[in-house]
Amino acid sequence: MKENISVVIQGPLDDRTYEAIDCYQDFAEVIVSTWSTGEDYSLLDKKSSKSKFKLITSDYPKNMSNIINYGGIYYISQTLLQGCLAASSPYILKTRSDELYPNLDIFIDNVKKFPDRLHTTDNGFWKIHPFCLSGHIFLDSKQNMIEALSLIIDYCYKNKFTNLEIEICEQIFGYFFMLIREPMNFNQLNWKEIFRKYVYITRCADLPGHLHSGQSSWGRGFNRSKEPYPCGRKEMPNGCHDIKKLYQHINEII
Repeated sequence: MKENISVVIQGPLDDRTYEAIDCYQDFAEVIVSTWSTGEDYSLLDKKSSKSKFKLITSDYPKNMSNIINYGGIYYISQTLLQGCLAASSPYILKTRSDELYPNLDIFIDNVKKFPDRLHTTDNGFWKIHPFCLSGHIFLDSKQNMIEALSLIIDYCYKNKFTNLEIEICEQIFGYFFMLIREPMNFNQLNWKEIFRKYVYITRCADLPGHLHSGQSSWGRGFNRSKEPYPCGRKEMPNGCHDIKKLYQHINEII
C-alpha cells in the first residue's frame, strides 16, 4: 500500500523537518511543500544521505487582507495543493513539518480495509464543532485532494461559497472534502451521515512513537510532545485535550 502513497510534508521549515523526511522513506515518495521566501532550505540538508525528497515552493500572496485564512487554512491548502500536484502516486498522505509518525502500520491497515475513505486521526477531531475534520495527518486519493483543495482556495479568495458559515479551519476541511463526494447531497445539516460513510478515524494512541505538535499555535518552532495524544498539549491548563470532546471512532458520530 505504501508504494501507492506520496507523503506531502506541509508547513514552515525548522531545524527538525529533516527527521520527517527520513521517517517516511518507505513510502512511494516524500514531498516537502513550503514557501518560496522566509524559509531556510539548508535545514533540510541534515537528512540522511540515503533519503530522497522533492522540494515544492509556493509564493505568498502580496496582499492577504481579503483572503480567508482561519487557522492558516489558506496557507495550508495552497502549499498542500502544490505538493499534491507534484505527486506521482494515486494516494496522498498529508503530514505536518512539526510532527512525526514513525509507525503508521495500523493507519495503513485501516486504509487497506477502507481504501475509498478519507483517513485521519482523533487529533483535534472535535465533537463540539459540526463537520469538523482533523487536519493534522490525513490520507485521501490524489484526485480528491486536488478537487477539495481547489474548492477551499476558491472559498478563501471569496470566489464561491460566500454564504458558508464556518468557525474553524478543521470545519473547512470537513465541509469541502465531503462536498466533493456528495455534491448534490451534503450540507451542514446532514454531515454526520456523510462522515460515517466516507471518513475513518485511527486513534493516535494506536500509532506508536508519534510526536505531535503540542504547542504549534504559539508560533514557529518545534515543541513536539512524546506524551500520547490527547495529552502532551502543554498550552492547555491540564496538559491534555478533553477526550470527551473528541471523536475517536467514526461510529461515535451519531
